[in-house]
Amino acid sequence: VALQYDELPEGAPSLMRDLEIRVKDAEAKTIEIFDVETQTSVATRTLDKDNRAMAAGFLVELDGILDADDSFNISANTLGTGDNRNLQAIIDLQHPASNLQSNGGFQRKFTNAVSKLGAIVQSGKIAAEAAVSLREASVEAESAYSGVNLDTEAANLIQQQQAYQASARILSTARELFETLIQVV
Repeated sequence: VALQYDELPEGAPSLMRDLEIRVKDAEAKTIEIFDVETQTSVATRTLDKDNRAMAAGFLVELDGILDADDSFNISANTLGTGDNRNLQAIIDLQHPASNLQSNGGFQRKFTNAVSKLGAIVQSGKIAAEAAVSLREASVEAESAYSGVNLDTEAANLIQQQQAYQASARILSTARELFETLIQVV
């Protein structure tokens, strides 16, 4: 969870200058910390058996096999991107401080947000259905006003077609009866 701010929020810790950690002697586990801007050495330390050292306010722990001239950067996140402020705020919602009255925690707030979104989506669907009904009523009103209702005309056309087919069948049957009578006589 990350967020980028246009400006650093109030109460954000002041950030120090960027540092670079360089492995000076891999065998002796010696590292040196440099100020990136001025390239001046800030501290030189020897790593303990767990590959840890304390310097410049940081506990440095290196993992893996060290090679001479390996380097690692510690940079300030001045834009606030990718930091854990949002995740920490979510965790704080789940476990509020004991002196604060709990207002439901993260799960309740998340459920409320999903419910509100669902209500907005449902109202949008209802509005869309109402718009379709209004359009159909408008087309119906236009047809009634213009004197031509396409649905009524289509129904009348089907009715006339069925009457024509029935009349044709009657004439065909009458012709067959007449021919049968002539052949008998």
